Amino acid sequence: MIALIAPLPSSPVPATSSRAGRRTIVQELEGRASRGDRRALEALLREHARAVADLCRYLIGPAEARDSAQEALEKIVTSIGKFDPSKGTFRAWALTVARNTCRDRMRRRGLERRTFVDDGDEVAGYAPSELPDVERVALARIESRRLAAALETLPEPMRLAIVLFHVHDSSYEEIAEALEVPIGTVMTWLHRGRKRLRAQLELEESER
Repeated sequence: MIALIAPLPSSPVPATSSRAGRRTIVQELEGRASRGDRRALEALLREHARAVADLCRYLIGPAEARDSAQEALEKIVTSIGKFDPSKGTFRAWALTVARNTCRDRMRRRGLERRTFVDDGDEVAGYAPSELPDVERVALARIESRRLAAALETLPEPMRLAIVLFHVHDSSYEEIAEALEVPIGTVMTWLHRGRKRLRAQLELEESER
């Protein structure tokens, strides 16, 4: 069983590594894990367990998030043989497993609902440098009570996209694969989600 109670060991990827260097290390771990290397799988779980837990939290709610994340991690371990590094990253695959786990739990309990809504087809471009300073600071403090409350005002797809992109550094491709939507939709959710989040934070600030 993968315990979520105890603190996870430190990341197997050095914090000082360049993006390219980190990706090389992760790719090596992914290849080894797909071939049955238990230590490589454990290293990948340490790297991505928090993203799995956050996705479960925003999909199924805080009351069931812990059990859902635990179940998802156990499924990741038992079904690692189905992971194919040539078809995508471990993170995208793990998030897909987590998403399906949450949906299965909702169906079993009669709680299935439309989680992903059509928010329009408009696609907006984005570059990290375009993010206003105040928003970058807010997103960097994702665990703060005020920001958490503001996130709850967003539709679930936008919340998931923002958390996965800004907190867990997931790529457009990984988010699109995990949420089963086109990359353009992910870009739209991120653009509109940031805009709504900024407006909500500014509104709260003006009311203080």
